[in-house]
Amino acid sequence: MTFYTEERLRNWVNRINEQELDFESAESFDVFDKMIEDFVVACMYLIRSVKDREISKKDALAELDEVSKIFDQRFSFNDQFKSDFFEFSRESMRTVLASSKLYLEGKISKKDFKSLLDEAVKKEKEGDLDTAFELIAKMGAKVLAGEKLPELDAPDDELVVLNWLDGVDAINTVLLLSEIDASEIEEEE
Repeated sequence: MTFYTEERLRNWVNRINEQELDFESAESFDVFDKMIEDFVVACMYLIRSVKDREISKKDALAELDEVSKIFDQRFSFNDQFKSDFFEFSRESMRTVLASSKLYLEGKISKKDFKSLLDEAVKKEKEGDLDTAFELIAKMGAKVLAGEKLPELDAPDDELVVLNWLDGVDAINTVLLLSEIDASEIEEEE
């Protein structure tokens, strides 16, 4: 069972290359958000498959390790801006991947979201990117575990942490949308 393939990511790369980016129109950048959300949905599908006992936790973690290799590949773009935005998006997707892994391993932090974010910003400023990434991934795992992501005051600086935070935000958005969909289905029944 492969829940996310290189071909799926390449399809997004092709859509990005076809997309006309217009800095006056935020909608022209939606393709990047949709790519990240598509990956969140794939990870949630894998997590649900573990819960439904369709796949073992061990096999699911092995799947996540395989998928991480897809993100290590180089992709070519017909525009430097697209390449840059893809890199930002890829960092968000790496966060989703790491968050899913922590969630499946049962490593859910007891710290609140603000403490994790503040600590991550501090670690990035100290040059400890690995620890900063891990702290943001812990935020994503908390969201996957059902905790609501509060409104956070993100730092204004140009920090890598902000790219990773987009991944946590994408997890939160997809979960909120799935709750809305579920409540609409219940109302229809």
